[in-house]
Amino acid sequence: MENKVILTYYDVENKLAEESVWIEALDNEKYQVKNVPFFAPNIAYNDIITVEKDDGCLYFEEMVEPSEHSTIQIVFFNNKKIKEVTKTLEELGCSWEGIDEQQILAVDIPPSVNYAVVQNFLKKMLSENAFDYKEACLSETHQSNI
Repeated sequence: MENKVILTYYDVENKLAEESVWIEALDNEKYQVKNVPFFAPNIAYNDIITVEKDDGCLYFEEMVEPSEHSTIQIVFFNNKKIKEVTKTLEELGCSWEGIDEQQILAVDIPPSVNYAVVQNFLKKMLSENAFDYKEACLSETHQSNI
């Protein structure tokens, strides 16, 4: 599993859990994260990390260089809102990945996107009980937008 890294985190029930994300090998034993995590916190698309190898698997070891991308994780209560939400997020400059059967989105917010605008939209949808969301990894760039 040289092209994926395992992220270990505590889930909503405070139990140890694992999620794997795609990575690309760089030089000097560094790797770049190539997709958005659905559950694990504190990591974002394009972050540069180091890994620890164990039994043929790669495990997250250390953040080397944050990418300044942010990760938002969304769980929907109303699946009729999914298309509207994904369309709006795309219009705001974000990309996303989804797990249909669980009605979950992992959203990537590039550093060039003004997070205050995205956050206002998320709060509006939250107030309409469309979904709940977590700011799983908010970059310094995006923290300065709010």
